[in-house]
Amino acid sequence: MSRSGNAQQRWLKQLSRTGSSWIRLSIALGLVSGLLLILQAHILASVIHDTLFADGSLMDQWGALALFLGALLLRALLSPIREWAGQQSSTRIRQSLRQQLLQKLAQLGPAYTSDERSGRLVSELMEQVEALDGFFARYLPQMSLAALLPLVFLAFVFPVNWAAGLIFLFTAPLIPLFMALVGIKAAEANRRNFEALSLLGAQFLDIVQGILTLKLFDRSREQADVVASGAEGFRVRTMQVLRLAFLSSAVLEFFASISIAVVAVYLGFSFLGHLDFGYWESPVTLYQGLFILLLAPEFYLPLRELGTHYHAKQEAVAAADRLNTLLDQDSLSLPSEGQGLDGAIKSIEISQAQLSYPGQTQPVWSDLNLKLVSGRLVALIGRSGSGKSSLLQALLGFRALDAGEIRVNGRLLSDVGTDAWLSRVAWVSQHTSLLPGTLRENLLFAAPEAGDQDLYAALEEANALEFVQRLPEGLDTRVGERGVGLSGGQIQRIGLARAFLKNAPVLLLDEPTANLDRDSEHLVLQALERLCQDRLVLMLTHRRASMLRADEIWRLEEGRLIAVEAEY
Repeated sequence: MSRSGNAQQRWLKQLSRTGSSWIRLSIALGLVSGLLLILQAHILASVIHDTLFADGSLMDQWGALALFLGALLLRALLSPIREWAGQQSSTRIRQSLRQQLLQKLAQLGPAYTSDERSGRLVSELMEQVEALDGFFARYLPQMSLAALLPLVFLAFVFPVNWAAGLIFLFTAPLIPLFMALVGIKAAEANRRNFEALSLLGAQFLDIVQGILTLKLFDRSREQADVVASGAEGFRVRTMQVLRLAFLSSAVLEFFASISIAVVAVYLGFSFLGHLDFGYWESPVTLYQGLFILLLAPEFYLPLRELGTHYHAKQEAVAAADRLNTLLDQDSLSLPSEGQGLDGAIKSIEISQAQLSYPGQTQPVWSDLNLKLVSGRLVALIGRSGSGKSSLLQALLGFRALDAGEIRVNGRLLSDVGTDAWLSRVAWVSQHTSLLPGTLRENLLFAAPEAGDQDLYAALEEANALEFVQRLPEGLDTRVGERGVGLSGGQIQRIGLARAFLKNAPVLLLDEPTANLDRDSEHLVLQALERLCQDRLVLMLTHRRASMLRADEIWRLEEGRLIAVEAEY
């Protein structure tokens, strides 16, 4: 296995600490089941031997047979409990990992997620985390049992017959050896399979989100063929993985069968007197032969089961490769914790700031200086791609500067901490995000403790109360993903209502009137006039009507700020 694969295995074992108690319980139950099996083999061999060679009858063995049935029932009871314990460990570990991934995405912020395909992130949070289930629920406990149970069996076989013990000892390593050889090929196949799944998920989500455009330009059938082609490629890769998994199982069964046959041949010839070695004091008896022969399949069973679950390990290693990469991603954001910020926010000063995107040497902007003062609205204009949104992300703390500094009331923004800073900032984007749920739930994101009167007051300030009251269920009206059920202007006014509810001293606006008709723009601008009063405001815009309300206007061009208020 590659060094990368070994690193992923170590990472997976570190994750297993979250469910280690359940894993230990699963291993303990497996060991108890193995000991009960040895007891069953001893009882059955003794009963047959005594019945045939000790002049006993089967009726005299009812006590031993009752014990045999008791051990059989107990093993049957332990098996589902063991599986349940393994599943509990897997569930807890995967829940913990999903929390880590979500926390990491929150830490990375929009600066990272905006550059990633949504379908790919969904695949990582869902399918690739689910792919770890078999590793934690079955493979990890079985790996310990595959090492411990054969040693337990050998401890009982060697005192009976050392030759049979040596056969077990020298043939056992063949199974994990060939399992690893087949598994090396399976690991690479699993990696390719997960990559295909991630790309297919991202592609499908992109098509669903753009289905209207595809229909309008009569390209939906063409894209359906693209998805079908991707799905076929994923099917082919999945079948390759399954082919290797079945090949692995067949190889393991073959070597286990050969090993059992060698033991059976040795015991048969020894019992007939053709072989005269391997025993301690007396030649092989029927009891000894039956006892060892009954244990032979069970001796190799833990190793065969490990091989059966080995593809789950390779699947987990392939999934861990991408998940670990995400968790190790360097954050572009400022630290979430800091010294906090007390008192009114009077000014924000950007000095000698420089920012570049990851993987690019040319900065988006450099030596950038701008001062924002409470009570003044500053408008920022510029061509698409000039770095306006990146400046907003830097002010929000979602992107750390390469050089220069941002100070709030004279204190470095990095010292304040994004948690404290964002509690003092309201942000309205050109695409207000509404999550599936009621209007009330979406408004309460800004102020969880707000009552209905507060909500109605904020809606009135945002020119949204009239249309909300016309809705059949008012605040309890359910909206779909991204505000399905409302018009663009209505969604934007709901976003403004949230800003009114938050009542933050700093207001950052990212083209809040973009893509609106004239009437909706007029209503939004009216609400913005009220919202901007006595606040520190920076607004990105392309609309002349928005610029006319600004106290200062700056153009961001070729990485420099140019004052242009005289033009308007």
